[in-house]
Amino acid sequence: MPTLDPPFGVIPTTPDEFTTTWLATILTRYGFSAAVESIEFQSLDTSSLTAEMLRVVPRFQDETTGVTPALLWKRSAEDQRRREAFERGYAAEVEFYREIAPRVDVSVPRCFAAAYEQETATHVLLLENLAPSAPGDFVQGISPDRAEIALREFARLHAARWTNGAASQGSAGELARHESSTSRSTPYLTEHVDDRATERTRRYADEEAEHLAALAAGPQTFIHGDTHPANVIFPDSAAARPHLIDWQCSRVDAPLRDVARFLIVALSTEDRRAHEQELLSSYLDQLRANGANYDGPAAARDYRIASMLEWGWAVAFVRHQSIWDLDTRTTMPTIVKRIAAAFDDVTLERDGV
Repeated sequence: MPTLDPPFGVIPTTPDEFTTTWLATILTRYGFSAAVESIEFQSLDTSSLTAEMLRVVPRFQDETTGVTPALLWKRSAEDQRRREAFERGYAAEVEFYREIAPRVDVSVPRCFAAAYEQETATHVLLLENLAPSAPGDFVQGISPDRAEIALREFARLHAARWTNGAASQGSAGELARHESSTSRSTPYLTEHVDDRATERTRRYADEEAEHLAALAAGPQTFIHGDTHPANVIFPDSAAARPHLIDWQCSRVDAPLRDVARFLIVALSTEDRRAHEQELLSSYLDQLRANGANYDGPAAARDYRIASMLEWGWAVAFVRHQSIWDLDTRTTMPTIVKRIAAAFDDVTLERDGV
């Protein structure tokens, strides 16, 4: 496999640094024409809160030998506040493409270059552009059938590094993030969900450590960490596998965190309530098919715990309102309503109501 190191040690941060020579060197590694005459950079229709993304369109001196995959350039956010907020994610995503993706059976865009510079929090990913395949829609949600297709991909990912041993370290950092952001998040959650936001947050704070400990004691694996519908690219062909993108939250953690997050955020609340049990069963079947076993009652319990933890994510993420982009501001009211409904469903069940 060719190296993913950027040519000449250069992590480009501007189009001027993304030169024809830099790109030609990468293309040569993969057997494509090196005769790059010029490069056009095009903005994407979709945006990213954490990074800048541009479509890369090279022009070749000899068009007959210049056939390459469509390319996408992903770089660190230009806004300094965003870069500082998400620098851990840049390192995690680069590590995923360099160390994890080549070793697990998970469908992702082809990666041609991946590097991260800790001192400046800059990174580069040169990826295959998957258009015209399209991601799922936040506001409209996706169908249960599509959700099942995505869960098959999560099961392949999870089964590859499955272990039944307890996690070696807890999630104290998650609790700390929650505690530091509660007061700043409550007004938003009250406005966009209901006046029970404070009540939910108080209960969450009382039970979070218990829930995190319960999940840490169960199966652990490598997870995506941000399984929302826009991070799943669905192909036009029903027979093709979906691609998982945006690995900035990837880590070792409880597998049901991926499943709960996806079903809560990607489905309408009505569809989730109607189909989550059968979708969870389908996921467990796919795990077994890939060599990993998860006890059914334990998985159901962990799914409920992971569902409650999504409220903590909402509380923490709302803290970043000042750097949200327009797409995030548009979709978050829908997302927090779905998360609140899932939290309420579990607490009502636990309380025997």
